[in-house]
Amino acid sequence: MRQSFGTKAETLTCLADQGFPVPPSYFFEARQWRSDPHQVLRAIQSRFPRGDLAVRSSARCEDGNEQSLAGAFQSILHVPSQDASELGSAIDSVISVFRDERDQVLVQPMIGEVTMCGVAMTRALEDGSPYYVINYDDVSGRTDTVTGGIGVSKTVCIYKGVKPEYFDSPRLRRVLEMLRGLERHYGQTPLDVEFAVDSAGNVHLLQVRRICAAKRWRANAGLGVSRRIRHVEAYVKEIMRPRPELFGQRTLLGIMPDWNPAEIIGVTPRPLAMSLYRELITSRIWSLARERMGYRCLPPTELMLSLAGRPYIDVRASFNSFLPAGLPAAACEKLINAWLDRLDANPALHDKVEFEIAHTVLDFDFDQSFDARYPGLLSPAQRLAFKAGLRRLANRALKPGGSLDAALADAQALEKKQKALMPPRPTASSGFALVATLSPLLEECRQLGTLPFSIAARHAFMAESLLRSAVRRGALSPERLQAFKCSVRTVSGELSRDFRAACQSGAARRAFLRQYGHLRPGTYDIMTPCYAQREDLFEIADLPESRQAPCRFRLRAAERKAMAALLDEAGLDCGPEHLLNYARTAIAGREWIKFVFSRHICAVLENLAAWGETLELTREQISMLNVDMVINGLYAPLPAEARKYYLKLIEAQRQGYELAHSFRLSHLIRSPRDVYVAAQQRSVPNFITSKRLEAPVIHLTGSGAGLRLNGAIVCIESADPGYDWLFTRGIAGLVTRYGGTNSHMAIRCAEYNLPAAIGCGGILFERICKARSGLLDCAGKLIMPLHEGN
Repeated sequence: MRQSFGTKAETLTCLADQGFPVPPSYFFEARQWRSDPHQVLRAIQSRFPRGDLAVRSSARCEDGNEQSLAGAFQSILHVPSQDASELGSAIDSVISVFRDERDQVLVQPMIGEVTMCGVAMTRALEDGSPYYVINYDDVSGRTDTVTGGIGVSKTVCIYKGVKPEYFDSPRLRRVLEMLRGLERHYGQTPLDVEFAVDSAGNVHLLQVRRICAAKRWRANAGLGVSRRIRHVEAYVKEIMRPRPELFGQRTLLGIMPDWNPAEIIGVTPRPLAMSLYRELITSRIWSLARERMGYRCLPPTELMLSLAGRPYIDVRASFNSFLPAGLPAAACEKLINAWLDRLDANPALHDKVEFEIAHTVLDFDFDQSFDARYPGLLSPAQRLAFKAGLRRLANRALKPGGSLDAALADAQALEKKQKALMPPRPTASSGFALVATLSPLLEECRQLGTLPFSIAARHAFMAESLLRSAVRRGALSPERLQAFKCSVRTVSGELSRDFRAACQSGAARRAFLRQYGHLRPGTYDIMTPCYAQREDLFEIADLPESRQAPCRFRLRAAERKAMAALLDEAGLDCGPEHLLNYARTAIAGREWIKFVFSRHICAVLENLAAWGETLELTREQISMLNVDMVINGLYAPLPAEARKYYLKLIEAQRQGYELAHSFRLSHLIRSPRDVYVAAQQRSVPNFITSKRLEAPVIHLTGSGAGLRLNGAIVCIESADPGYDWLFTRGIAGLVTRYGGTNSHMAIRCAEYNLPAAIGCGGILFERICKARSGLLDCAGKLIMPLHEGN
């Protein structure tokens, strides 16, 4: 059945007549009110003799086929029905913005004891994918929080073909039943629906209109999702089965646990970026690095999986790599299952697994935290073996001349090989010769870059765990730990100093580009120009004062004594000063190695771009290829003329890339049902420093090099060394959608003593980005918009 739409009031009246759960209503035109307001008031009060009312607009230009004008008109809530003065004032307020005397006012009783309100779309708004997208508030008890953009709401995307057993919320199931009824009523018309649920579980239909954005959707929008979603479900079922080479009866899949691809390459990365990340880190390097540090030796195991073009971390594989070598199998099985269960029960910890889920080093409050998280999990003998294994790992890490020093030496060797790589100007004479450079560059990057980096990164996590536990045990205060972090000099501090000089001198500018020209926002993204290719890099409106050199940090006598006692208690063979020096070396070393190996990645990307030019392929087209698709051209003649061959591959890859954007998947997939029901996680941000500030908000979506950022809270999706120029702009604070508690930007902000909220998750991040100004209270663990945008 296909029904037509009228005004808001007319549509709801029609739906009420068809049996839909529309609250009782009364509507009238503006000209009726102007002609005889007393008669209108008498009619309203006769229809609704008691209780509060909602006085809503129902203009003729609202909810049209071309535009909805959502939010353009006013609604007045909680108006006493028998207070003629207040009721008349509310009607005047609603009518004051009308342009047509035939525009209508809709009056309805307020719904009592609201337990949930929200807005539901019968198709994904962006592209028409076959999902019910329900944005709802089940906390405030109001009916206008979602439509008004106030308060905290939740979002769930439900595939239209969801199996009944995969959907277990009674309230949302009732909403879903109403949506399906509306679809039967309106046929194929995509709908935007407002609703409320009362304490008795009754659903109330408040508004129905067409999704005007549908006219921009492609034909057969979302058809690819319907064709592929069953295959994704089958794959998830298979990957979650027990695997003989790994401990754990199941797995979870997440976009942030361990090597957080969402932060580094994005939730829907281009194929080239994902393939490079896999080649350089997540195929084998990630586990080999941990094995060299004394963790369990894993068979060749992929850490990152692709679900319809979206990267996910196999959490079981990750957790297995955190087990100390030599731990008995029975203890390993118990630990992995317990870690997975804890993450399953606490999905907000998906970006904090090294600190809140798995024990990866013997820190100073191991006994307390292990007992709190996993009481009675291990037998006494198993617990002693686990603790001894973690102690061996810690002492091996802290020992001079160990894997951290070796990693730094390897990175130094790589840096010596890089003198010819910058500035990035490929010199090979043919496309074949350019492709021939890729495999050697990638192998050097793996062995002398990403492998050492993986080792240094794990050392940095271990150091951070030890220092945080020292704070929890009272040996250091949080302020003193922050002071220590500010004393660590990383490559970012050098970049800021050199950048300031480059803005003032041509010679310094050339030196800056020789040193830093390979950096780019999005290390693996060929679409983003590196510093050496950006003409706007030095166009600064407000250059802040240069940052003071890092202050020296020395332990106080009482701190030294307390730290020494903790080290002795844990059986760790070093003194307090050595521990701090180890932490400095690991934190700074990790950032420096990343800086070094990213030069090799830049060379790979620029050589690929030069190869593409020989075939008249753009960077955007090249971004659709996997790196091995290009390298394989070295080993056999192509089956067709080269350009036609690659264009065919590009088109096939592009279809997969576009399909990835159409899928709606949870950040943490805990069972096959999450393939069909995707709840958007409300992440708990990682706050840096204890500062509090209010400042304008700027959402950085492009390169942003020429923007005035001084004194602003800057919002970015994610970050890597290519965004270090932000610290040269005098920003007041930083907010990211993705990022872990010990991520690159967390380290940078701690070094600069810059207040930040790292890894806010999608819902909170989008609210902050839409605000004109915001509050960032790191001590109070609070970030919120102060003045909402238009």
